[in-house]
Amino acid sequence: MKHIKYKSKLKLSPWRKISLGSWKPKGDSSIYAFEDFNVDKVLEFCKQQSISFSSFVIKALSSTINQNHRINSVIRFGNMYQREKNTIFVHTLPNEITDDLSGVLIEEAFTKDINEVDVEFKNEIKKVKEGEEKHTKSKKSFKIIPAIFSKYVLNFLSFLMYSLNIYLKIIPSPKDPFGSVMLTNIGSLNIQKAFCPIAPYTKIPMVVSLGRIELKPIVLNDKITKGNISTFGFTFDHRIMDGIHFSKFIETFQSFFINPKLILK
Repeated sequence: MKHIKYKSKLKLSPWRKISLGSWKPKGDSSIYAFEDFNVDKVLEFCKQQSISFSSFVIKALSSTINQNHRINSVIRFGNMYQREKNTIFVHTLPNEITDDLSGVLIEEAFTKDINEVDVEFKNEIKKVKEGEEKHTKSKKSFKIIPAIFSKYVLNFLSFLMYSLNIYLKIIPSPKDPFGSVMLTNIGSLNIQKAFCPIAPYTKIPMVVSLGRIELKPIVLNDKITKGNISTFGFTFDHRIMDGIHFSKFIETFQSFFINPKLILK
């Protein structure tokens, strides 16, 4: 059984081949960037629609990926394969007491009504809080695996599911468990901004961190005023994306914050 449905592999330019051969998939291929977003219009929009800010970001991120298909890719045996599905993985804390981290998967958010995304996201969060998350089986399996072997188990499962593209029912994990891109709301922890690492075994091209919203001075129509600003942190795989691809990604993503009603289309 296939683990992920891929489109045909992408045609690689000479530079892309050099890029793939230049860096390992761990650490040294990551590029980091901060971008400040004025979220005044989005906050007002979310209030009018009775949705959470996170739900808006999830759909905006999914819609941005849909318009920038290259980002939604996986490296397999020195080639890039574009995924068929567009899925956002959102990090979640089951509670603030235990040393634990989980996540929810929102599939094809760009095809759904924003209110539908909001309801789905909140329901999935509720399931995690109640211990009914999709990653329950894999977490239980790792409870019995000695920590010294965890790296080897993760790397083996990653090779099986992503490189060989094989999914077996005995694997204690949902299909494509980490989605296309990861989103982590560090603002919920009262953190202003941070770069988040790409875990090598996830095979994702990007992690996005959402910082806390702060009232800051801004220049608007040549006048100094104040506005609600959120800093987004982006960590992306340089083997898949260059500055020109990230620039187009940011331009598309920012358009939803400039005109939140675009999310309704």
